[in-house]
Amino acid sequence: MSRQEFGPSTLSRSELLAIFDSDPRRAEEKYIALYHSLTRYFEWNRKSDPQDMAQEVLKRGFSKLQEGQKITAENPAAYFFGIARNVVREGWKARQHEQLVDVDILKPPSSFYNLDPAEQRVFLSECLGKLPNEEFEMLMAYVRGEGEAWSRKVGLQPGALRLRVHRIRRRLEELASTRASGSGRKES
Repeated sequence: MSRQEFGPSTLSRSELLAIFDSDPRRAEEKYIALYHSLTRYFEWNRKSDPQDMAQEVLKRGFSKLQEGQKITAENPAAYFFGIARNVVREGWKARQHEQLVDVDILKPPSSFYNLDPAEQRVFLSECLGKLPNEEFEMLMAYVRGEGEAWSRKVGLQPGALRLRVHRIRRRLEELASTRASGSGRKES
């Protein structure tokens, strides 16, 4: 069986580089120069990964050559720059799609219990208003970063302060969830 019975013949590296020049050394230099030119082309088009895109162009071009396509341009670099323009266009399409996805991501997160920010502040004030004065002062000192000084003033250990703040936070969460579920029942 011959190689052609298995499909198109595979060109060697030197045969692929021969499209640039018949001298192997000059062909490799032209190949490297083309790679750098493609990289600059993608940098000028403000692509974030110009080296990867240049490699993609070269891979696509050499794959087409492996499949038997012939370069009709006088300068082989023009053939590869044609592919590069297509890659940039594909990137623009992808970028437009990404922008649509990003717009969805940038939407503000859903509000707390479907309340707008002003209603959230009122709701928080109501919940905090239900705390005894000492607990409210402790919580505010802790939130401001003055918990250690406050605990020394009242004679509490730092661990005890953290435990009490944790318990207060839990009670506030329970109060908020029962209040929100209670208001949800009124709307139904």
